[in-house]
Amino acid sequence: MIIRFYATLRPLVGGRSVDLENPPGTVAEILRRLCDEYEGLEGQLFDEDGTVRRFVAIMVDGRDIRHVEGLHSRVSPDSELDIFPPVAGG
Repeated sequence: MIIRFYATLRPLVGGRSVDLENPPGTVAEILRRLCDEYEGLEGQLFDEDGTVRRFVAIMVDGRDIRHVEGLHSRVSPDSELDIFPPVAGG
């Protein structure tokens, strides 16, 4: 499964995307594996209480997980996962 990262998350994972072999079945499990592997990623994605930060967008097959089943959203090996950090601009 290819997981694409954007903006300030790219330096944390070393590029635009990560190829995750044998992905687990939910977004939560995927994020746990990624946070275990890439230092600093957890603090960018999650608040202290373990919830996804308010302005972080996680998309599975083009749908924001907040509008599906949240971190429990199911994924398949051919799903597309995109993770956007908070961005601001003027």
